[in-house]
Amino acid sequence: MRKHFILGLLMVLSICFSANAQNSENEAAAKQWISTHSKELNLPTFSDFKLTFVRKSLSGETLRFQQQLNNVPVYQSEIVVHFSPKNEITYTTNSLKTNLQNISTTPSISIDQALSVSNTALNNNDNKQIAINNLCVMGINNQTKLVYRIVTNPSSGVASWETIIDAQTGAIISTKDVAIYEKPKKKTADHSQKPVANPTETTSFVTATALVYNPDPLSKMLVAYGGQYVDGSDATNTSLDNARESVALPEVDLTAGVYKLKSSYVQINDFESPSKGLFTQATNNFSFNRNQDGFEAVNAFYHLDKSMRYINETLGITCRPSLNSGIFYYDPSGLSGADNSHYIPSTERIAFGEGGVDDAEDADVILHEFGHGIHDWLTNGSASDYFGEGNGDYWAMSYSRSLNQWASTQAAIHYVFSWDGHNTFWSGRMDNTTKLYPTDLDGEVHDDGEIWCAALMQIFDVIGREKMDKAFLEGISMTTTSSNQQDAAIAVRQAAIDMNYPCADIKVMTDKFTLRGYVMPALPLTINCPGTQTVSADPNNVYTLPSYLTLANAISANCDATLTQSPTIGTVVTPGTYPVTMTATSGTTASCTFNLVVTPYLSVNENNKSKAVIFPNPANNQITIKGEFDSNENITIYNMLGQKVMEKQIISNEERVDVSRLSNGVYFIYFNIAKATSKFIKE
Repeated sequence: MRKHFILGLLMVLSICFSANAQNSENEAAAKQWISTHSKELNLPTFSDFKLTFVRKSLSGETLRFQQQLNNVPVYQSEIVVHFSPKNEITYTTNSLKTNLQNISTTPSISIDQALSVSNTALNNNDNKQIAINNLCVMGINNQTKLVYRIVTNPSSGVASWETIIDAQTGAIISTKDVAIYEKPKKKTADHSQKPVANPTETTSFVTATALVYNPDPLSKMLVAYGGQYVDGSDATNTSLDNARESVALPEVDLTAGVYKLKSSYVQINDFESPSKGLFTQATNNFSFNRNQDGFEAVNAFYHLDKSMRYINETLGITCRPSLNSGIFYYDPSGLSGADNSHYIPSTERIAFGEGGVDDAEDADVILHEFGHGIHDWLTNGSASDYFGEGNGDYWAMSYSRSLNQWASTQAAIHYVFSWDGHNTFWSGRMDNTTKLYPTDLDGEVHDDGEIWCAALMQIFDVIGREKMDKAFLEGISMTTTSSNQQDAAIAVRQAAIDMNYPCADIKVMTDKFTLRGYVMPALPLTINCPGTQTVSADPNNVYTLPSYLTLANAISANCDATLTQSPTIGTVVTPGTYPVTMTATSGTTASCTFNLVVTPYLSVNENNKSKAVIFPNPANNQITIKGEFDSNENITIYNMLGQKVMEKQIISNEERVDVSRLSNGVYFIYFNIAKATSKFIKE
């Protein structure tokens, strides 16, 4: 037992207790908010809070404070305080356990004893993986108890068993499966388990190619399930082979002449039954037919890796597991072959089942389960069951809808799990349900998730994928284990506000969420200013102020605010720095201020030296900047709102700049040494 207990500690993911306390400049302000609101939060005087997680991202900074009793964490009890990029508190929520008693937090039994109790209850031998084994305080049946929370993951993949043991008496309080499944799980009593190996490897990445379903054969070929397009016990045929698509894999591991499905983001792993290996090979061409197990392996790898790159690189949102050095582990053949898939929070891994259509053949299943991982990582292990299934369905549909395969008039455009579901095996789900919140909730999380997914997809259809995905990810990152769909809707809209989305987008969110049944708080009038504007004086060494009204973003319920600026349009100024105040009026008023920096007029010779040519203009993916530059020249690119979107060092007189990740629109390039500005259009 001692040997295995050490393994458990090495693999521990602390949800009860986070040892990774972080620092933030906003910590004092957040603590002051908690102190000021302690009465309405009904905080027990004998408990305190510890800052355990700080997340900085596009919408600002989110701080999580875990409730503690005598330095022992209270399970799933925290306060979240979110600050906008202007360091203003714009969103708070909590999952507090307020009816606690002040109990002793000194256990009467040891961790080893608790493990022994858990092993006996689950009929496990010593060959097991203990993912979590922690001491924490829980509120159970109106009683406050000191408990050990133990999570055991069998290699059979039948479950992820959580055992709660009274730390004073050694009695088992509860045992349940805490894995998160693609669809409702059939009950099982199998607790068998085998050891899991996680070797450390030296990595060298190279490119590769593969054949995959993108996202599935029916959507690719625009056909219904039937005829040549049936599972047929995993058999292939010409039609199903032709539905494959040749894709590039940006990274696979090449070590000692062996190619493996491992990248900077994702890695294949064999941690559940059936054990089918890692599909390593001596070539970088991972091309299989669907009747070969390697097809599911590379299909899942491609879609998981692509989605992680999209979030972290395209959207610019850091989202990775906290375990395995940030690499996401997946098993393409798990759950003992059952017709289901699951995400396991304790190890931050996914396994895919093989009953019916193999789950790893359908990108909707792959990305749905990945959606649970996203939710888990962004909240530091505080994912809510109340809307998590809807998150997974939305993330799957966001990708499949972006491929523009089905026509808007075809029913299949709304199918979640187009290949794995909507067939003889199970009915799948839809993203266009007419069900309303909370009237049509039935308590089954997958059914209820359809409401949340449908609301998000209605907004997606209006404002577009990238903006909706950013608001979705940033919004759910502010939620807790007790947040419901309405809480999430408010958080998503607030994230969009904090990221300075146009008022029209905020109104779309308000309207769509309201029509779905969510009660959205009234929007106070706010205004966001552009960043610092740097310009050059004219030959008379003066500058005439233009209108900055289009650069300011006023947000109100009906988007009807009127804007004014001071100094007024047409004011003439000399070189220097001037504050410009923008004021929005809609019943009340709101103001913001930015700086206008006017640099002195440059002589003809100086202007010629710093003049740059930008081509092509408009541009799609790349621009070339050509001119005579100082050796230490560097540029900053701003969007129309004055927000900095890119910086780059200029190392030659003809520099290429990748702008493929910028949204379409007008951008300004400011040459920081030459003090000159150029403009280009991204299409």
